[in-house]
Amino acid sequence: MKSNKSKAAPLTKNSLIKVGHGSLMDRVVSILERARANVARSINSNIVIAYWLIGREMIVALQGGGERAEYGERLLGELSEQLTKRYGRGFSVTNLRYFRLFYQAFNDRSPEIHHSTSDELGALTQEAILDDLATALEKPGQRKGFSPNLSWTHYRALSKIDQRAERLFYEIETEKAGWRDGP
Repeated sequence: MKSNKSKAAPLTKNSLIKVGHGSLMDRVVSILERARANVARSINSNIVIAYWLIGREMIVALQGGGERAEYGERLLGELSEQLTKRYGRGFSVTNLRYFRLFYQAFNDRSPEIHHSTSDELGALTQEAILDDLATALEKPGQRKGFSPNLSWTHYRALSKIDQRAERLFYEIETEKAGWRDGP
């Protein structure tokens, strides 16, 4: 006696790939790409906060020293050597100076990542960027923390801008425009 169950068509490469809306491969790739982007953003956010905190710690340590210039250089050299032994590359004296400069440029921030909804970024117009800049300058406490969309490379470049208003302008524009390598 034959079973009434209908046999499903055998799965072939083409039938598996074209199941549902769009191809299975396209949907899986999309999921993986979003996950990887989220992981990269999370790593960058944690690096930004860590480097800001390291910069703060160095400023506190240097301000407590006697002969600041000599003491500071010796401290940076020793710290660089110890961190490099423990964690490998990335902790040269030059990089430690970048961490310190980063903290000095953004010492009015709190060590957190501010997550914005997509509509908070607003339309990418010159007027919107200038409005954000005016708000940030009039109400300095408005911009707490750092953007999840900007990497350490962005903030390192921004730290080199001396004028707070100019730095803030480029930070806002970089975030809104999605610039990949900073200003």
